[in-house]
Amino acid sequence: LSRYARWDYDKGRRETWHETVERYFNFFTEHLEETCGYVLTNGERVNIENAVKELQVMPSMRCLMTAGPALKKENVSGYNCSYVKVDHQRSFDEILYVLMNGTGVGFSVEEAYTNMLPVVPDQLYETDTTIVVADSKLGWARAFKELISLLYGGHIPKWDISKVRPAGAPLKTFGGRASGPDPLVDLFNFTVSTFKDAMGRKLRPIEAHDIVCKTAEIVVVGGVRRSALISLSDLNDREMRFAKSGQWWEKDKQRSLANNSVNYKEKPDVGTFMREWLSLYDSKSGERGIYNGMSAKYHVNDLNTREKDEHGTYIQRRVARDDFGTNPCSEIILRSREFCNLSEVVVRSNDTLQSIKDKVRIATIIGTFQSTLTSFKYLSREWGRNCEDERLLGVSLTGIMDCAITNGTKGNIKKTLNELRDVAVETNKEYAEKLGINRAAAITCVKPSGTVSQLVDSASGIHARHNPYYVRTVRADNKDPLCKMMKEEGFPNEPDINKPDHTTVFSFPAKSPKGAICRNDMTAWKQLSLWHTYAKEWCEHKPSVTVSVKEEEWVNTAAWVYENFDDISGISFLPFSDHSYRQAPYQDCSE
Repeated sequence: LSRYARWDYDKGRRETWHETVERYFNFFTEHLEETCGYVLTNGERVNIENAVKELQVMPSMRCLMTAGPALKKENVSGYNCSYVKVDHQRSFDEILYVLMNGTGVGFSVEEAYTNMLPVVPDQLYETDTTIVVADSKLGWARAFKELISLLYGGHIPKWDISKVRPAGAPLKTFGGRASGPDPLVDLFNFTVSTFKDAMGRKLRPIEAHDIVCKTAEIVVVGGVRRSALISLSDLNDREMRFAKSGQWWEKDKQRSLANNSVNYKEKPDVGTFMREWLSLYDSKSGERGIYNGMSAKYHVNDLNTREKDEHGTYIQRRVARDDFGTNPCSEIILRSREFCNLSEVVVRSNDTLQSIKDKVRIATIIGTFQSTLTSFKYLSREWGRNCEDERLLGVSLTGIMDCAITNGTKGNIKKTLNELRDVAVETNKEYAEKLGINRAAAITCVKPSGTVSQLVDSASGIHARHNPYYVRTVRADNKDPLCKMMKEEGFPNEPDINKPDHTTVFSFPAKSPKGAICRNDMTAWKQLSLWHTYAKEWCEHKPSVTVSVKEEEWVNTAAWVYENFDDISGISFLPFSDHSYRQAPYQDCSE
């Protein structure tokens, strides 16, 4: 709850859960009337609000965190995820701004895009030009934009950070605590150093990648949300293939901020596929992962054959593109410079098909409301145009493995998922008309739900529970008073190995419900088979899943992936045990 409950200065305490939810609905009641002329009736509000209070449906958790003055001031902070090609020098400062608002970023450093960046001059000269950094998100983004522009002009400026509030100062509008100026200085120095190395040529994809990763490393939103990134690169880019090989965390620790994936444009030949698969296996970190741009286009083409008008002509819901990208968890299909908001159905073990349908309807209404957030103060106009054109939703299900109806052990799972998807589509159509906006170009997905599942006590997304008994780690910013209190109270903790001076890792023992399906009950094939069913029958985007692969399963898993390559996207593969992630979020333990 500390991620979302804001400090109430009048009451001298944090909000309760009910107060947090009420703040969210107070904001949207006012926002919908102001922007769409839509009056949310008391009956509608009570029905939807109670579903959230009772942990049956969740809105965008970014909206839940920022609803109020912060979200009204900048709508970016209401979105979960985004995607941008690094094809323009403004990509860098826009990524910084998006991350500072708490939104995850997918980005591409494919050579076709980085080649569109300017050439770095043959010489960079130190000048007396001084960048004065204002104490705000806009101030930081504008300062970074100015730095990049000056570097491309051949000038190394000075910078004045005297106006930036010190580390630990309260952020009253956005919530949380300030990080102080030091992280921005680190980013500036890193960027200058990278440009010096690139004099006389364009930035290589790995260099653009590292600048974005460093940007993410210095951003901790309000002291409570770390940055999330996915980096897409070319199949033949060896520097990106081996970006996390060897002791990379000692020299290039900023690379820990991004998950790296190949953006496949076609099905590779067997030899190429096996070389990438072996590299993924050897990494023990699931990298480079597989993002299939071709699959995204095929998936959208399929979406456009699902619905006909009164004349029997297929309705084109979405324009299929060759350059689709994705968000950090790879469940959303995105244009470059586009956002997606998420909402979520919490599936319970005692749910019926009708009760799940009721939740899907509510989650879709919430998502449609959230899609009206298109006032972006700093970003280029393309962001707003894309969001208003497509109005993307990400209606997800979590707790799938907790319920026989959704985990495939009861009834006809394909028919069930089709019916649930139809509820989402029809509900969005109904409410888009009420609000006077475009219907969503795509609606349904399955997100990983690592955080929401902890809040509502469910299995995460489409995953099984980790283990009958396990340790769940949670990271906290050292400036957060809650972090200090937990240390003083003796909660098990240790410094984060990547940011020991800034972040603490707390460990909480956890127990799965009796009889719950756990990771050890699932083969890799079972996980992939269920993923495939959801990709085909429920998702208009994609299901995101991390498949735990036992040592003896790697070869057969590779064969399955290659056979189904045209559908593959949104899947990460990790060793069932012996992975390379230190201080991993889930760790086995005994009773």
